[in-house]
Amino acid sequence: MLKEFKCSELAEVVGGKASSPNITVDNISSLDSANASSISFLSDPSYIPKLEGTDSKVILIKKDDLKYWEKDYILVKNPYLAFSKIATLFNELGENEKNTIHESVIFGKNTKPEKNNDIRAHSIIGDNCLLGKNIQIGSNVSIGDNVAIGENTIIHANVSIENDVKIGINCVLFSGARIGTDGFGYAPDDDGSWSKIPQTGSVIIHDNVHIGANTTIDCGAIDNTIIKSGVKIDNLVHIAHNCEIGENTIIAAMAGFAGSTKIGKGCMIGGGAKIAPNITIADKTIISPTTAIGRSIKKEGQRFTGALPPLNHKDWLKFAVKFMIKKGMK
Repeated sequence: MLKEFKCSELAEVVGGKASSPNITVDNISSLDSANASSISFLSDPSYIPKLEGTDSKVILIKKDDLKYWEKDYILVKNPYLAFSKIATLFNELGENEKNTIHESVIFGKNTKPEKNNDIRAHSIIGDNCLLGKNIQIGSNVSIGDNVAIGENTIIHANVSIENDVKIGINCVLFSGARIGTDGFGYAPDDDGSWSKIPQTGSVIIHDNVHIGANTTIDCGAIDNTIIKSGVKIDNLVHIAHNCEIGENTIIAAMAGFAGSTKIGKGCMIGGGAKIAPNITIADKTIISPTTAIGRSIKKEGQRFTGALPPLNHKDWLKFAVKFMIKKGMK
């Protein structure tokens, strides 16, 4: 079903001002692909030359860039943020498009779908699970026992969620994510072998969290692994047992977090970054892509960049000590 919005409605959502409140648009597009019923956006000055050739009906635009555009617009402070909010509107399913449970879905004991749940083929949901309203669950999803999923959460195809996991409202888990898998815990035995340490904790995911495709979040060894509200995680990220990721932290692809690491609020973790176990990262820390962090960061708001080439560990320790002495670090 095609969605259509008045510019006045969209302006209210993004806190903007529409040049023509009553005209309508039915899709959001890039400047290149826009048509005569599209709304698009200009957030980067390098795209200004594209305004001349675009067919977009309406543009989300800043005041300083209005001189480059002569047709209808919605004036906003941050066009990119406004684009994200409007794209969400166009992407949402209406009430009449939900409430579908495929006949192949299996529910465990004491588990029932709630109002407007949309659950696709061959998904399995365990015993004693709590499903909120307006949940979407894709095909081939596996959900263990005693799992709770908050309303308006979307779980894409081929996700697995182990026993006792708790997921808040308005979350999105993309295809192939693994939540609550066993943490990597082994104790060395006298004969040189390794004894598996039972992982008895779980994973708690707060509200408004996004978890990318094929990301793995391990359960806690004893206590829980915790992902706090507003966290956004890219694809192929690994978060080990007992980690805690602070509110509104964003993590790019292929970053890895060793066990019992605590990440503060509002941090930005670049792709391929590596975080050592049992350390704490202060609020608002920025870690550049591929950077390795081996010690706690106590002062908030700093940025860290770089990784040493591989060295013999004893040589690396000597180098690190000399560097820290030179920089006056303790």
